[in-house]
Amino acid sequence: MTHALGGDLLKDRTTAPSHGLLATVYQAKLRPAVNPEYLVRRPRLIELLDTAVKAPLTLVVAPAGSGKTALLRDWVGWTDLPHAWLAVDESDRDPAQLWLSILAALDGIAPGCAEPAGNLIRRRQTLVDALGSLLDDLESRPYGPRVLVIDDLELVDEVAVTAQLSMFVQHLPRWLHVVMAGRHVPQLPVDRLRARGVLGEVRFSELRFSFDEATEMLARLAPALPPQQVAEAARHAGGWAASIQLAALAARSADARATLDAPRPDEARRYLGDYVWHEVLSGEPADVVDVLASVSVVDRVEPGLARVLAGRPDAPELLEQAEERGLFAARIEPSGAYETHALVRDALLAELRRRDPEHVAELHRRAARWYENAGRPVAALEHLLRAGQDRAALRLLASCVPQLYDSGREATVRRILRAIPASAAEVDTAATVDLAWCQLFSDRNAFVRTVDTLADRDDDGVEPEPWLLARLEMLRGVSATVSGDWSAGARSARSALTKIGDRWPVDPLCRFGWNVLARDIALTERWDDAGPEVREVARTLSTVPERRIAFEATRALGVALAGRPVEALRLVYGTRRASEAANMTMARTELMAAEALANREIGEQSAALPVLSRLVETSCDPVPHCRLLACLELARSSVDAGDTKAAERAFGDAAEIAETELSGPGSRALLARAGTLLALADSRPDEARQWAAEIDDPFWGAVETARVLVADGDVGAARALLHEATPRCVRHHVLLDLLLSRTAHDADEAEAALLRAVRLAAAHGLVQTVASEGTEIVESIERLASQVSKPWLDRLRRLPLSGATPSRTPPVELVEALTDRQLGILRMLPSRLTLREIADELFISVNTLKFHLKVIYRKLGCGSRAEAAEMARALMSRRRNGRPSSGWSR
Repeated sequence: MTHALGGDLLKDRTTAPSHGLLATVYQAKLRPAVNPEYLVRRPRLIELLDTAVKAPLTLVVAPAGSGKTALLRDWVGWTDLPHAWLAVDESDRDPAQLWLSILAALDGIAPGCAEPAGNLIRRRQTLVDALGSLLDDLESRPYGPRVLVIDDLELVDEVAVTAQLSMFVQHLPRWLHVVMAGRHVPQLPVDRLRARGVLGEVRFSELRFSFDEATEMLARLAPALPPQQVAEAARHAGGWAASIQLAALAARSADARATLDAPRPDEARRYLGDYVWHEVLSGEPADVVDVLASVSVVDRVEPGLARVLAGRPDAPELLEQAEERGLFAARIEPSGAYETHALVRDALLAELRRRDPEHVAELHRRAARWYENAGRPVAALEHLLRAGQDRAALRLLASCVPQLYDSGREATVRRILRAIPASAAEVDTAATVDLAWCQLFSDRNAFVRTVDTLADRDDDGVEPEPWLLARLEMLRGVSATVSGDWSAGARSARSALTKIGDRWPVDPLCRFGWNVLARDIALTERWDDAGPEVREVARTLSTVPERRIAFEATRALGVALAGRPVEALRLVYGTRRASEAANMTMARTELMAAEALANREIGEQSAALPVLSRLVETSCDPVPHCRLLACLELARSSVDAGDTKAAERAFGDAAEIAETELSGPGSRALLARAGTLLALADSRPDEARQWAAEIDDPFWGAVETARVLVADGDVGAARALLHEATPRCVRHHVLLDLLLSRTAHDADEAEAALLRAVRLAAAHGLVQTVASEGTEIVESIERLASQVSKPWLDRLRRLPLSGATPSRTPPVELVEALTDRQLGILRMLPSRLTLREIADELFISVNTLKFHLKVIYRKLGCGSRAEAAEMARALMSRRRNGRPSSGWSR
């Protein structure tokens, strides 16, 4: 059972479940059609299916035309069990789309279950995560038996698509029973399920019509047929529902044969083709047959598409006539969309290919144009490939690949790229450019390799057109950016935009260039909304909505990196809804990075660290810098917590990314900055000097080298180097003054530098940057409390401090488990808060707090707040890294 996609698209979206989350799921897929009146009810099969459905999974497997769907339609109309229906179609070959369809169906029998898992899919979490969320939700529901029916599963029976289905059917909640119908056994662990006794099965042997059932159906279809001929046709139909219907149609024609020869298995295709042409269509109006043949290149046909394929305005009326004459054409949507029985359609198409293969190719080209104009590029691409228009398919894919990627259909992009032969991209440079652009969204390494080959390409010595030169230059810019050389990427992007001039808005590749410029500004920490370069990009992209959203996401990241976390969070919350509404994966990923960095900066570790961990596991080829930033921030967080082992692990992940994916100088500088910090924290000064020497950034090179010099005791050299550093943003100014306060000539100079840093940090919400400089800096700031913003100072003092001292605390083994109240107190011990302030925070008296502390010290086996604080850091680090202690909670 399949349904039209076009005419009712807007209407279906307004009625989709979960407020548009599943807008790509058409409501017609979620309800079974009504069986025709001539269908014979077969109680034995209803009872058989009723018994089979008691198993968690039931498979209804039989060849096309065996009556699978008709049986299931009849059963759902008969059963008292709550049930949901899903008729999969070609669009569900994309795993993400299939699960959106399944969620839409399940939402009908388990209201609300679709939203959490659907959101994970749309935010490009792994399908395993989404499936885990769904199974947890379903398991928690106290329902009686309910049934999910999935029909036409053979359309999506590929390993990439059914991998998660396999997991799903093996972990069903007790109340949910799944029925899957298809032409062959799906790629599921059927043997294992059968051995467990949790599999029900209905096969062709059960679906076959008995002689009595066949004769009854034939009598209904052809009431004028003599009983002797009915009996003869029933015997030769072999119990095959499609054959019975075809036999009835043939018998109704004026020149039908008196007897019908049943097909041998090896002649089934030829028999059906002959039968369709010589028995079903013989004597039918030629214009009706011509329309049926013309629309046979598509699974379902809407009125407009029928007119285009048939080349005549009355095509929909002729399809209606075909339906009335029982020619296996049926209207499946109120809009007028029609579907021809697959067996008949295959026979029509096979005959068309035999007679005029070029006409078949032309029909596919017409279908492709219609689907492209209707805004359905995936269907258009399928028909271009079937027409042999490989270059046209590559061109179309290049024009829509960002939208396909952002809507979660990365698997579709990969599948179509695999279907396009390599020769299509070797036609000329323009074709190779299109290929590279598509590869960016499916395989970053292949993208970089293809761009590299373009540098050596010579199309017979002919100078490319200016627009093509611009595209080539833009690809080099994008390649440099995704390889970690933001500055080189920006230079190439600027050059490309200059070459293409005013034509950039109509080229999706060149439109991307302005975002490359913005990303360079963000990642080199020079974001200034009032600056000329940011204002230029913002003004230019104001006329391109989707690029403007992407710009705002990069802006949030740039503002966070520049040291304005409060403003960054405002941008994140203001942009997120627009990015989700527009299905912009790259924008959402940069917003996640911006939010995590900003939350950690303002001291909200509990909000930041889970997002950073999730980013590390996120695969987003066009914005790999987000994963690198997340790894490095986790490493810095572990250094701040005094857990150098965890820092080394996170730094190792970052180093792997830098070596295998982002080998450019920009990413290398980021890595070297973190490497310097980690080496100093672990008392490895020689290694710290080596890392600092690798930083070619004029500000960070001076700052990190100065840190090493301070650690070596050469304060004078460090001070001289810091005076040469040129800060580019708020964070740079704060950090520079903090370091200058440590290298000042005298106390007055140190205090002045410290006050400058603190006042600027307080004005913009920077807390972690200050706290990370260690206990000595924070103690100095506390001595200036009367000149410092009290709310900001309170937030600073709540942060656990460890400075740059490596954690040497042995593994924590609790003498006795802590209560929840004691855990709450323990978490606050590493902060700078006094006992009175901790008591006020917890709304208890100081005496009560002291009593709890005595108990905590006894359970930890320590004798002071300092020891307990160090053990608290170790415990929290273990929990953050997924290794909870058995004594961590009750």
